[in-house]
Amino acid sequence: MIRRECKGRRQPSAVHGWRMASLTGLWILTSWLLPAAAIAADPDWPCQQRLVPDIAAGMIWSGPPLDSTATAADDPEIRHLAGNLAARRTPLEQATAEIDQFARGLPAGHKNEQLTRLFAETLAILNHDRSSIIDGIKKYAHGQEALAQRISATNEKLAQLAIDQAQERDALAAQREWDMRIYSDRRSSLSYLCEQPVLLEKRAFTLARAIAAHLE
Repeated sequence: MIRRECKGRRQPSAVHGWRMASLTGLWILTSWLLPAAAIAADPDWPCQQRLVPDIAAGMIWSGPPLDSTATAADDPEIRHLAGNLAARRTPLEQATAEIDQFARGLPAGHKNEQLTRLFAETLAILNHDRSSIIDGIKKYAHGQEALAQRISATNEKLAQLAIDQAQERDALAAQREWDMRIYSDRRSSLSYLCEQPVLLEKRAFTLARAIAAHLE
């Protein structure tokens, strides 16, 4: 189709069509990128959700301070339980039941200390996992930015091609279509990824409340 237009009377219209397609593609990319860029304080953060680097204990924990003694390094039981509680594969109902069972087995007078240790270790694991997710999201966004730049470069090449370069146009147009399809699919996945830090915040809050419910 492109070759027939190049040979016929509608050559200027074909060039105009390619330029309009290029501008349309660029506009689509800009409309996708601007909302996240306008909201994010961190230039590397692509999500509409506000970036919170760490879950602060003071925002979700109503128990004793998490000082240097609140560690599970010397308690395999707490370390193992905290790992189960923080794991996203563990349903919150099951996690709550495990907390209840653990709290019932604690001796009087030591309950607050052990529960605080449990919360501290659980929060440390959640924050570690959450930081890994945030780093992964930023790397994912860098890949999207590189792909967007490649699409823009393809648009510029298309606009600069001569009328009789039909074969080159076909090749660049196919490349652009494929890149934009990948960009769109990855953008949908990015929306899912951006929810994960928020879900971990909610999990941390629920677990903190469940553990604190057993404090003396």
